[in-house]
This record gives sequence, structure tokens and C-alpha cells, in this order.
Amino acid sequence: MAKEKRFVFLSDKFYQRYSSVQYPEIEQKHDRPYIQIYIEVNGIKFAIPLRSDIHHPHVLWTDKQNHCGVDFSKAVVITDDDYIDKIREPHLRQNEFDALRGKDFKIKQKMQKYIDKYKMAKMEPEKTINKTLLKYSTLQYFEEYL
Repeated sequence: MAKEKRFVFLSDKFYQRYSSVQYPEIEQKHDRPYIQIYIEVNGIKFAIPLRSDIHHPHVLWTDKQNHCGVDFSKAVVITDDDYIDKIREPHLRQNEFDALRGKDFKIKQKMQKYIDKYKMAKMEPEKTINKTLLKYSTLQYFEEYL
């Protein structure tokens, strides 16, 4: 990508590659796609969705009262620049934009902590708390890149 954007949508090519049948934990809404935060952590490109109705701790809240935020448990690795939609422009609600302004470092830091937590959970997958994290995390589909 010539100029990397901070907020993106994933492309049809991404969703064709990662269908909901084979990859059920990847968030797919074709009628109203999730806005993603596009970041790089340790040389790995990630798209992390902004979601609502979140009820777990792996999040950076943009609106905690309404359970809206950056959902690290649904982050995906971007292995191909064509997985980013270059046509559609995401438009954030003002309150979300304000909540995320100046938070790039914090988002990267929280993503790294989530990756570390995921790797630790892999070491003891039989623990109940780890089973839940491993079952619902999209990182399970991208372990080779971590």
C-alpha cells in the first residue's frame, strides 16, 4: 500500500480467503462491514475490528457504557495488501474517533499484550479460562505468523 490508512475495511478477497465456514471466529458482516484499525506490531500487520456488544476483557473501550471498542480477540493478520479494501472509506462516529485519538501506541501495546496472553494460554490449554480464550480468538488461524 502506498499510504497506509489507520481505519480500513477488509476486502472481498480477504473474506473469500477466510470464509465463515472454515474460520467461524472471523467477524463477517457483508451488509455493514466492521471498521478495522490497521496497525503493525513486531513487523506483523493486523486489522482489529471496532465492535459493539463486547462482553470480555480483551478490548480498548471507545464507549464502555454501550460495550463498544477495539476487540483484540477478533484481530486478523494481514498477509496480503489486497486484503485491505482500497475503495470504501470508513467513517467513524465522532465519539469513537475522539476515544481513539492519540491512542496508536496504546492500541499496539494492548495488541502485544493480547498476543502474549494468547501464547501463554496455548501453554496450558486445559485451563478453563484458556480454553475460552483459545476457542474464540481469531489468532488461532494465524499462529504461524505470531
